Amino acid sequence: MHHQQSDSYSERSACPLYTAIGVVSGRWKPMIIQRLARGPHGFGELQCAMPRVTAKVLREQLRQLENDGLIARRALTPARLGVRYSLTPYAKTLDPVFGALLKWGMQHLEKTSTARGTRLAPPSGPASPPKEARA
Repeated sequence: MHHQQSDSYSERSACPLYTAIGVVSGRWKPMIIQRLARGPHGFGELQCAMPRVTAKVLREQLRQLENDGLIARRALTPARLGVRYSLTPYAKTLDPVFGALLKWGMQHLEKTSTARGTRLAPPSGPASPPKEARA
C-alpha cells in the first residue's frame, strides 16, 4: 500500500525551501533576529522590546534559533546578571535573504489586491485584546 501523505511530508522535509522557511518562521523569530542584529540583548530586554510575547514562547523560539545555530547564548557572571543573546556569524548569512524578503514584502503590500490575500496582522498575544473587543 502506498502512502501518498507520508511521501509528501518526507518530500517537504527534504526540500531546501521548506527547510529555510521552517528555520526562520515563527511568530517572533524575525523580530528576535532583527533585534539581535542591533547588538546583544538579555532575555528581559527582548521581552520588553516585544511586550506581547509570553516568556514561554520567547524562551522556546530563542532555544530553536540557538539549536539552528543562528543565535549564541552566553551566561553572564555573576549568574544574577542573566544571559546575553547575540547573532552568530552564520545568522548574518541571512542578511541578503531578509533583504530580498523585505523588498518583496513592501512591493506586495503596495498591491491593492493583497487585501484579499494573506496579509498578516502584527503579532499579538495576551496583551492585545481580541479584534472584536477593539472594534
